[in-house]
Amino acid sequence: MKNSINLRFGLLVGIVLLAAGSRFLAVLSPSMSNFSPVGTMALFGGAYFTKKYWAFAVPMLALWLSNLVLNNVFYKQWYPTFSFGFETAVFISFALVVAVGIVFLKKVNLTNLLLANLLGTLVFFIVSNFFVWTGGTMYPQTTEGLVSCYTMALPFLKNTLVSNLLFSAIMFGAFEYATANNKALQLQ
Repeated sequence: MKNSINLRFGLLVGIVLLAAGSRFLAVLSPSMSNFSPVGTMALFGGAYFTKKYWAFAVPMLALWLSNLVLNNVFYKQWYPTFSFGFETAVFISFALVVAVGIVFLKKVNLTNLLLANLLGTLVFFIVSNFFVWTGGTMYPQTTEGLVSCYTMALPFLKNTLVSNLLFSAIMFGAFEYATANNKALQLQ
């Protein structure tokens, strides 16, 4: 029993870390802004980790570690003023997407997965861009500035949704396939 729990936990962690590592592919094409497995990592953690602190801790740690490498190695020249405020907004948004996974993916099926992806994408979009508006200098602190901020972010919304759907098919599909074919991975 304990070995099957460890095997399942190890596979879950491995899938999340593999997804976090795939974020480095976006460095090859800057036109792929917001095309990453980040949202799916959050939903996946929320759906499958039985202990909910792991649902938050593992994807958050994977996000933090991959951000550390991306920001310090690859984006140093591209984002010289990367702010602590924006980073905080991303993590708050990310935690909310984990919560969406916990609530909407108690039973993983296509309908719930599509709903969780749509809701998770919208939550991330609304919260992170609200922080961009409130904490930045790109948009005036007015209603028009807020509308402009969300309007300018719409192309990123599309990439986020498409990548969430694609990575969900890969990550959830791989895990469901593995559990269907290995009794040790199934919850008792």
